[in-house]
Amino acid sequence: MKRTVTTLVIAYTAFVLPISTAYASENSVQQRQYAFSEIEEQLEVADDLADGTDTDWSALMEVSQSLLGHSEVLRDSFPAGSQDGSKAKLAVWEKPEKFNQLLLQMDAGFKTLYQASLNQDASLVQKGIKTAEKTCKSCHRTYRSRW
Repeated sequence: MKRTVTTLVIAYTAFVLPISTAYASENSVQQRQYAFSEIEEQLEVADDLADGTDTDWSALMEVSQSLLGHSEVLRDSFPAGSQDGSKAKLAVWEKPEKFNQLLLQMDAGFKTLYQASLNQDASLVQKGIKTAEKTCKSCHRTYRSRW
């Protein structure tokens, strides 16, 4: 009986655990790639909506809420060991402090955008969008691999 249990534990550790870890890593990569794609698209939508003269504040609020949701997903989408299949440089995992700080700055831009849409403040909308876009560009230069 002990031998059977030991064999099962060894088999689980040797075969099942690596597969589930690889699946979790692949899932993390897919989640963050989707979140980044949505952020890119929705920032453009937000910029188009915030023309300053006839802004659709309700639509802008929905877009800003979505951006906040995607930003939240990203905070948990870079677990240790999830670099396989990623376009991110290893520095994300080896020295995550600055990377995490940039994610927080992007999130702050989205929060500003959301508050601006609540208050119907066109100039604050632009500030939130610019903060997020600036952070995106900085992060891409430092942490995104070109191949």
